[in-house]
Parts: sequence; structure tokens; C-alpha cells
Amino acid sequence: MIQANNLVDIMNIEDTTERNQQILDEVQPLLRRIIDAFIAKYSERDAYLLQLKIHTHERAIKTTITDSKNPKYAEKKQHYGNKGFVELIDEKLYQSPLFILKLEFHLASREIRMTMSSDFYPFWVLSKRTQIHELDKMVEELTDDLKIYTIEEKKSFIDKHEFTDKIWQYIKNKRKPTIHFGEILPLEGLIDENEIVDQLWNTYQKLTPVRSVLEKEALEHSHAMLLMKAIQEATDPFDIELFSKSYRVILDEEVKKVKTNDYKQMFYIYDQDQLITEGHIGYFTRDPHESIGIFIGNYGQIFHRIRKLANQKDYDWYIKKSFYHRGKYNQNNENQMYQEVSLQELKNNGFVLSATNSFYVGKYKGVDEGFTEPMFKIKERLITAAAIFADTTEFLTFPKGAQTPKPSEEEEEEFDPELESSFDFSNILDLVEQSGFTFSLDIIRDFYLNLTSLDDKHFVILSGISGTGKTQLCRVFANAVYGLDYSEENPYLKIIPVRPDWMDATSLFGYYSSFEKKYMRTEYLDMLLQADQEKDKPHFIVLDEMNLARVEYYLSDYLSAVESRKPITLHNIDDLADVPKTIEIPHNFYVIGTINVDETTHSISDKVLDRAFVMTLSDVDFSSFWDRLDDKFKKNVQTEWDLLVAIHEHLAKYDLHFGYRTMNEMIRKLYKNSLLAEELRMKPLVALDRVVAEKVIPKIRGDERITELLDTLANLFYQQFGETSQVYKHIERMREELERYGSTQFWR
Repeated sequence: MIQANNLVDIMNIEDTTERNQQILDEVQPLLRRIIDAFIAKYSERDAYLLQLKIHTHERAIKTTITDSKNPKYAEKKQHYGNKGFVELIDEKLYQSPLFILKLEFHLASREIRMTMSSDFYPFWVLSKRTQIHELDKMVEELTDDLKIYTIEEKKSFIDKHEFTDKIWQYIKNKRKPTIHFGEILPLEGLIDENEIVDQLWNTYQKLTPVRSVLEKEALEHSHAMLLMKAIQEATDPFDIELFSKSYRVILDEEVKKVKTNDYKQMFYIYDQDQLITEGHIGYFTRDPHESIGIFIGNYGQIFHRIRKLANQKDYDWYIKKSFYHRGKYNQNNENQMYQEVSLQELKNNGFVLSATNSFYVGKYKGVDEGFTEPMFKIKERLITAAAIFADTTEFLTFPKGAQTPKPSEEEEEEFDPELESSFDFSNILDLVEQSGFTFSLDIIRDFYLNLTSLDDKHFVILSGISGTGKTQLCRVFANAVYGLDYSEENPYLKIIPVRPDWMDATSLFGYYSSFEKKYMRTEYLDMLLQADQEKDKPHFIVLDEMNLARVEYYLSDYLSAVESRKPITLHNIDDLADVPKTIEIPHNFYVIGTINVDETTHSISDKVLDRAFVMTLSDVDFSSFWDRLDDKFKKNVQTEWDLLVAIHEHLAKYDLHFGYRTMNEMIRKLYKNSLLAEELRMKPLVALDRVVAEKVIPKIRGDERITELLDTLANLFYQQFGETSQVYKHIERMREELERYGSTQFWR
């Protein structure tokens, strides 16, 4: 016999740890003994009971005991420990457990609860017009004494005759409570365990109508979840044909949870190495049905419930697309226009359409066999169709491929083929090395990785001393991507000098002039619009000397857009045709900034630095530079070269050295002097004295930390040029100023 009052008295124990330990030691073993006796006695009548898993409350109680001893959780857990239970669960279906029968001693309420419970979704599904008869039948077959209730803030009973109306009310109020069916007995006095065992059997039989409905719904849900799993697991890359162009689709293996019952699997559409757009397959496990959605960017293009498909044995899967733009977005019946255009594009791209203008996805042979084609073909059609719908509504414009016409013999010499881009690093490196510029493998590789490692953002800042080839690196790299020589014109590269008066985003994105009644476009905006139209082509923007103005002022809209992937508002004029109201930063838009650091420039804020890769180009390789020089220079300036390299080495120790541009210009002046008539030209050392005074000495500045440098240069210049030379006089003056004032510079 069970002394119920002794069990209820456990609630008088104030200490959380002790109370839960008592439940664990006394209540849980008792419940387990009763459920074991129930299975032993009645499994001969219903063998299904032997297939069920016994789940208990013990793990949760042990966690509560542990947490109650931790000061961090103790206060939160002080009201835990008011019940014990064991439950029989059917787990044979994939992700569709059935909670068949629970025996609970609820000490705080002094109740014995014998229930079957379910989350809200099965009843939501059954409340639909096509299945409401199943719900009505279930309710009709329930005995009047069977309790139906929910537990939200408190226990709330539902009359079986009002059950369907209550479900609709919950749906309307967007509430999804767990629903319990069963018996509630008093937990008091002396209780015979055998009577509880027999009462469990009686309750189990009364629950047959509920169990039958939930078993059928769980089976259908399981089939849909298995189909969803099969779609998720097919992650091999595949190609799609879209508007006569071929693209590569890469899928993430990981399926990320967005929120309860909502998951997504990212995919990326590439034209060779260039990301055109990203999207995701949305998996909605309960809405209340099981559905998938195909998103391009963050906009859903296809939504389809898969339960009916998953529970058929032989099913041709067709999807019909409808457009539902409202208000000003459908003023001119755009929905009908989108419908007609999308159907034509589906046909143009090889889709099979039904008599009702639904497009064919694939044939499904049932859960045991799956689709008659490989799963990548199903995903290929879904993603291709979604891309067509996105293009139709101009949410995302895909490049429209066309066969390049073969030129006639007369046109052969004038025929100009379309430029093709490639981010193959080996090819880029070869072309850079052939360009004649001195860039090391480390620099080219780092620049390549910084520009291409992120699919959705390409922003690199090149810092370093003047003349190290920052702008040239941008040009030679962008041209190499298109297989062009450095000197060739690249329509996908724009070098824009930054002006000191750039104060806001209009310097890049332009603005609408109310006075001139037109949009004042910029080179930056033109390139951005071009990139949006030609998404298969990488477009390079170089903001030269970008910190002549405050970068965070004029670049703020760009920085925000690449992080949020939200469009930038350009204007709100309805009848402006050549510039859209908003524009997103496409994935094929590469922004590179070059900066110099001196008294004419602004520092770069952390907001900008956090969003960019920052490279420093200060190291110069004059050995490779000399090897690449024409022989005509080498023959005439070898002695001067050696002295210039020595000066550079001294300056480099103090980060005051010069770059390739300065060296190149000095060499060319020295060479030009050597070509003058003998009676007119300067002697080589005099010419070298002049060019160093003009190109090197003006950049030397500093405090007492350059004392040793000035001493070294003074000694070198005295020995090489003499005390009457310009460079020696400049250095001597600067040494005196440094000793007198503590700092010095070339300019007086």
C-alpha cells in the first residue's frame, strides 16, 4: 500500500536539495515499480507496450540537485521539486516521438495524473478543412469522463464538445500549448498499487482514439522529415544552366537552426570563381505542415509543403509560382506581368510545365525509394527556378548569356571577344610577374587572399610609404584577373582619386539634384550599377589616397551595406529611370583603398579597420628592381645605383626609406643627364647630389631618434660628394636644428 500523505509531506521540506533527493529516493522508485508491473500484466493483451521506451524524471531531478548546490543557480531552482513521473514513449518513427502514457505523482497538487500528451502541431494540422473530420471523429469517440487540459500559467480544462473551437481559438491567438488527455485521481490516504496498475490500463484503452490519430499524424510527419533529411544531405556541388550561362552551386553541409522548427542550409551560386549571389534552403519542420523554401539573398522565392509529396507512393512533383505584390508594387498589374515573364523564362530554361502552368521538379516513388533521379537534380531545378523568379522581379539581375557570334573573315581582324575573368592564382601570379613590376610572391598571395577569402565582402586597404606601388598593384592585379597586360584598358577597373572635401556618402553614391531635375551620378555609382548588371564579372574600385578625407564619413553607407546586406537608398523619385531607388552591394564588387600617412591625411577609425584587411607595402626589393631595369640604364648608372642603395639601407633602419617610384625617377634623371652633350651635362656625382637633394632629403624629418642617422649620412655625403655638395649642406643644417630645437625637417 502507498502512504500518499507521506509522499505529499515531502513538499514541506524547504531545502531544495533535500526535497529533490527525497523525490529521487522515494517517489521515482515507486513510480518505476508501478509502470513495470503495468507492462508485465498487460503486455500480453497489447504487445505494443513492450516496444515502448521508459523515460523517467530522474535525470532532471539530479540536475536540479546539482544546481541547487551552486550559488549561481540556487535561487532560481528553489521552487523545483514538486513531482515525479515515468513515461512510456514510442520512438520508432524518425523525429516523431509519441508520448503514449505518463504516470505522474504531482505532490504540490496532491494528484495522480495518468495522461497522454502531445504538442499542439498535430491538432493544428487536423483543424484544416480537409482533415477536420478526423479531429471531430476523435473527439466523438472519447469518453465523457476523460479529462482534456493544458498547462500554461495554470491548468485549464477543455470540454470535449468545445475542443475543435478551442483549437481554432489557440491558432487565432498564436498560442501553441501542449495538450494532455487522461485521468486525474487524488493523491491521498492509502492507495493500492494494483489499483493504479489497473487504472492505467483503463486509461490507456480510453486513449485509443487519441493514440490512433496521433500515430497517423506522426507517421506522416516522420515521412516528411525523412524527405527533408534526404534533401539536406545532398550537398555535392552541381552546375545549373541559367539564361544560357552555366553556374556552379556550392552547398553548405551544415544545416543551421534559426529558431524553433526553422532551419536553413546556405548555398552559393558562382560564375567560375566569382560569387554571383548566395541563398539558402529553408526547412520548416512545423508551420504546422513540413515545408521547404528557396531563398535568393534573404527573399523567399519558392515555398512548398512536402507532407503530401512525402506520403505518396508515386507522385509527380509540380510547383506553381504565384506573385503577390500589393499596393504600389502592383499598381500596373505587375503580378500578371511577372507571371507571364516567369513562365516564358521557365520554358526558355528547359523546364517542363503542366497544363496549370506548374513547373516540374521530379518524380517521387515513396519514402522507401525516394526520387527517380539523383537529389542534386531536384535541388538544381528548385534553385534554378528560384533564381528565375528573383530575376523576373528584378530583385537580383542575372547576366544574360548569349552565344558569341563567329566573325566573318572580313570581321576577323576587328573582332573583339568578351573579356573573361578568372581568379586562378597561378595565372594571376604569372601575369603579374610578366608585368615588369617588382612584387614578391608574399605580397601577391596576401593581396589575393585578402580580396577573395570572403565571398560576401571584398575590402582591402593598402598602406605604406609613397612609391611602393600600391596603386600599380591594384591595376596589375585587376588586369591579371582578366588576362590583360598592365597597360591595357580594363573596363572593370576604376581608379578614383579621393578629394579632401568628401564629407558624406554622396561623394560616392551621388544625389538627386532638385535644381537640375536629374540624378548627379559618380564614377563609383556607375561602376556599382555596372557590377549589379554584370554579376558574373568582378568589378574593381580603387579609392586612391582614400584618407585625404575622413573615410568613415563618405564610406559609411558602403560599410553598413556590406555588413547588413541591406540595400542603400539612393533617392525616392518615382519617375527617375536611369538610377534605381535602392541598390545592394553585389558580391562581385571589390573595393581597394590606398593610404599614405602624413600631415595631409586623416587617421583611419576602428570602424573602418574592423571591416577591412589592411596590408602594409613598405618593404622594397631593389635587387629584383635592378634585374628588371633595361640594360641602357644599367650601363650608365651602375656607380650611382650602388650609392643610392646604400643611402636607402641607412634610411630603412628608421622607416624613412623611399620606394620604387622615387628610385625609378632618380635613375631616369641620371640616365637622361648622361645623354646630354659632354660639355652640357653634369658630372655623375654632381647629378647624383642634385637628385638625392631633390627626391630623398625632403622626406627626412624627426627628433633625437634620428641623430645617429643624420651623423651617418653626413659622413657618407662628405666622403662621396664633398663639403660643398647640396646634400651635405642640407644634412649639416638639419643636424644643427636637431641639436638646437630637439627636432628637424628639410623644410625651413
